Amino acid sequence: MKDIRDTVARPSLDTFYQVTFSFGKADRWLGSNGFRQFSGSSIPLPSDKRSQGRSYKDKMSILCTEAEIPGTSFQTSLAVGHHQGIQEEFPNLRSFPPLNLTFYLDADMVVLEVLEKWMTYINPISTNKRDLNAYGRFNYPDDYKEIIHLTKFERDTFTDRGSSTEYQSRLTTYEFVNVWPTNLTSMRVAYGDSNVLRCSVQLAYDRFFTDFGYNDTHQVPINGEFLPSNPKLFSEVSRDQPEQQERRGGQGGLALGTTTNRQGGLY
Repeated sequence: MKDIRDTVARPSLDTFYQVTFSFGKADRWLGSNGFRQFSGSSIPLPSDKRSQGRSYKDKMSILCTEAEIPGTSFQTSLAVGHHQGIQEEFPNLRSFPPLNLTFYLDADMVVLEVLEKWMTYINPISTNKRDLNAYGRFNYPDDYKEIIHLTKFERDTFTDRGSSTEYQSRLTTYEFVNVWPTNLTSMRVAYGDSNVLRCSVQLAYDRFFTDFGYNDTHQVPINGEFLPSNPKLFSEVSRDQPEQQERRGGQGGLALGTTTNRQGGLY
């Protein structure tokens, strides 16, 4: 037991996580009135009592009761006869499963209204809703695709150890790029024992990036290079290759020197 105690004594628990909704275009699909209605402040005003003084994004983060750490898979193609008597399989496309989130609903239905307005903006009704000849027209993807961060941490992640050199777990962050809802599931209501109403939504995305928070894992493949993400090395690289740094940062991927904050956001 002494030989394996340190290996098995620190399991990762599935109850320590946070989902951060880094919405930058929500004022478009929420609308100006809805955006002001959900915007929280330190002192609750009559217009934002529905969010109890918090922003709607904070409320969604707190009420997100279930999330999924994503997996990934490769679609493959079979090559026969390239080498005599050998069958070979090669990857040709990497696919990502949908992101499933479940929320507790509050009595004011803030989370449900945000998700409904998001989906309505994707395909709004262009004429009177009650008109039999009404039609829908899809908006441009750049206007409704957002960014979501999923951060996994442990009990000792935020423990203040001062000058202690004792080992401490770091944050693991997943950044989902170009997220949009594909399926808002139905919610059953019925007489009987009361339970908290839950809302589940399935979201599609283009790709995700992972940051494990440890110095020896901060490696991003760019033009065949693998460089650790520490401030000193990053400053040297940015001085020597400013044009390459700008080009890398503009491709939607993680730039060298990416770090993680406590809210799960990447900066």
